[in-house]
Amino acid sequence: MYALLLHRSSSIVGNDEDAKDIVQDLFVLIKTQECPSETISNPRGYLYGMVTNMSRQFIRRQKNHSELEWENRDRTTCATIGTNFYVDDLLMPLSELQKNIVRLHDIEGYTCIEIALKLKRTPAAVKKQLALAHRKIRETYKQ
Repeated sequence: MYALLLHRSSSIVGNDEDAKDIVQDLFVLIKTQECPSETISNPRGYLYGMVTNMSRQFIRRQKNHSELEWENRDRTTCATIGTNFYVDDLLMPLSELQKNIVRLHDIEGYTCIEIALKLKRTPAAVKKQLALAHRKIRETYKQ
């Protein structure tokens, strides 16, 4: 019976490993079910139908999961690309040091002390460059 159910599931999902998991889940479900087996008039047909339904549910879940991943990936990629272009344009008038400090402080959330340690500068120098960068951005993009 196991081989028949495995073959049926494998023919639906197209993967032997997933089919084994589905058949195993079926047997666990049968073992933990509270309804007595005496109420099933055709156990072989019941198991065949159950493995068919579980295999089809597996395919639907995989399809839905893949579609959600694809949609989220597209949205994330577009948002990231749009944000990066905007940030790069915004930081264009700054020096490389100021760009690094603004990215670390305003985008990644590092404190001035952490930035100073990363860039081997003093915290006062980082604060000064950050203030100059903010002023330059405001003046450049003032409307």
